[in-house]
Amino acid sequence: MDTTDKKKKKVKVRGTGTFDPTDNSFKFDPFNDAPSTQANVKTCAGGGKCWTTTGADPSKMLTLKCKVSSPDPYAELSRQFAALTKDMKPKKPVEQPTEQRVVSEGGLQCWLNTDKSELAFSGTIDLTKHTRDWQAEVLRQVQLMVRRLPANERFNTVIKTIKKEQNHV
Repeated sequence: MDTTDKKKKKVKVRGTGTFDPTDNSFKFDPFNDAPSTQANVKTCAGGGKCWTTTGADPSKMLTLKCKVSSPDPYAELSRQFAALTKDMKPKKPVEQPTEQRVVSEGGLQCWLNTDKSELAFSGTIDLTKHTRDWQAEVLRQVQLMVRRLPANERFNTVIKTIKKEQNHV
């Protein structure tokens, strides 16, 4: 078998064909021969991308990318967003959300609401894995919460604020 034999493959190309009957000429303009629709393309570590579209009404576009297996997808996407938008200045200060997840680990989630000074938590236990020791799993999640919360800066700030308010009353 000769490796120099190459089959020619038919490729369909979209475009516009023009026939001029006066001189029997045919002209073909391919559709894909166009300038790029993306300008000022920036990328960041993690796979995020920012660009400006070209055309009559240009838009600022942003894509963020994160692995499903990431330990903290929110933090990963936030880092990418911050890196891609560092040259943009908001017209007014951006308000922080009132609720923030402070723990998300091992089936346990804790949400801190700074406006109400409340902590909400929920735990998920797979009963098929923990049929006999479900009580031990509940205890493990409570211990996990007690270990993780003191390490969270935002949680500590709320606790200090509450203590100061109680001391002034």
